[in-house]
Amino acid sequence: MKPGQTAGGTAAVVGGGPAGMAAAFYLAREGVKVTLFEKRERLGGIVSSVIPDFRIDDAVIGKDASLLERLGVDIRCGAGAPAVDILQKEYDHVVLAVGAYKRSALALAGGRALNALDFLEKFNETKGELNLGRNVVVIGGGNTAMDTARAAKRCKGVEHVFLVYRRTKRYMSADEQELALALEDGVEFKELLAPVSLAEGALLCDRMALGEADASGRAGVVPTGNQESVPADTVIAALGEKVPTDYYEANGIAVDGKGRPLVSDTLECSRAGVYVIGDGLFGPSLVVKAMANAMKAAEAILGKAVSGDRSEAADEKTIRDRKGILAEPKAGVDTGRCLGCSTVCENCADVCPNRANVAVRVPGLSQTQILHVDYMCNECGNCKSFCPYASAPYLDKFTLFANETDMAKSKNQGFVVLDRERVLCKVRYLGEGFTWEKGQESRLESGLGKLMETVCGDYSYLLEV
Repeated sequence: MKPGQTAGGTAAVVGGGPAGMAAAFYLAREGVKVTLFEKRERLGGIVSSVIPDFRIDDAVIGKDASLLERLGVDIRCGAGAPAVDILQKEYDHVVLAVGAYKRSALALAGGRALNALDFLEKFNETKGELNLGRNVVVIGGGNTAMDTARAAKRCKGVEHVFLVYRRTKRYMSADEQELALALEDGVEFKELLAPVSLAEGALLCDRMALGEADASGRAGVVPTGNQESVPADTVIAALGEKVPTDYYEANGIAVDGKGRPLVSDTLECSRAGVYVIGDGLFGPSLVVKAMANAMKAAEAILGKAVSGDRSEAADEKTIRDRKGILAEPKAGVDTGRCLGCSTVCENCADVCPNRANVAVRVPGLSQTQILHVDYMCNECGNCKSFCPYASAPYLDKFTLFANETDMAKSKNQGFVVLDRERVLCKVRYLGEGFTWEKGQESRLESGLGKLMETVCGDYSYLLEV
């Protein structure tokens, strides 16, 4: 099929960042007629507007944009996309790749902290020609904070860049490589400091100490009663960006308790035919993850795999054999026990002390499915700590509730079995509650229907509360 043919139908992609560009590429390559909407004057999203040139050259983005043009993608920059209602009338499919564009703010007594993304945009626009003074303080511990600190270090007249963080480097969310690059560039780390106020060229901070682990699984912090002053002509806050909850709600898309859109395994949201991908789904993450989202959504739209480059995964028996504990460990052998989470991942079931996450073998499905059992969970967070996908299985996995009262107290997607013999269940899915019975047509994914059937049959012991 040649690019530009319309046999694959039509699709609107909202957002011209890495996720949106990747989705447009995968769909257009397979013959879908794609229209790509981008609010800025050029494609690239956060990569082109925020990530410094010393990280990613704009020429790379330009080549990707040219490729989309050759594939026949209708690229519309400089204008916002129509509402989802209108897009669904004009296109067969809609992909939302709007990013996590809600910018955080930090209130400081006596002064104002710049937003990190605002600073990085200006840094890129001016090629670093900014007047920041001699001393710059960056608040935060993620990858954006590292980019911000390294960019500030390259501005004329800047002598010191201090990175202030309330925990220690060990608990920073930034990748180890990003930390190392910041240190190589001369960024000075100020650990265990919590900003309080800005006055007379200095940032006053409370001196903290590490305490018991908090809800994030990291060591919490407690004030010591002491304070420390850090020289600061400019303060920049890099405290993380948020998904645009108001945008989703305005377009009739159901969201979870954190304001993130509820999506199925194929990334389809509560509106049929609308997919949500990229940073706007779960918050700021890696470019490669955004592209992986794009591939998954494209495969759902096309009904087939879109990449021919995937390496063959080992068969399930080979993977599971690695899980066994050797009676007599031998040097160099035990290191081969990694399951390979891309094929089989049951970490959350293995580490749960209450066995509240159950690996269910569902007939017809190639992999076991993780079922979360609400009444067995005390929300210790162990499964979140060990999840390789930065997920919280006790909140994110399809959940079995003991009764409707327990279900009403939770925001998890899941079900209550009303009649085991009929496989009659009350279900919450993509923000909608309804009664479902085996064989009934609904928006419920077929895999979830099979999961409930299997629980009622082969795993009925879980229903004996």
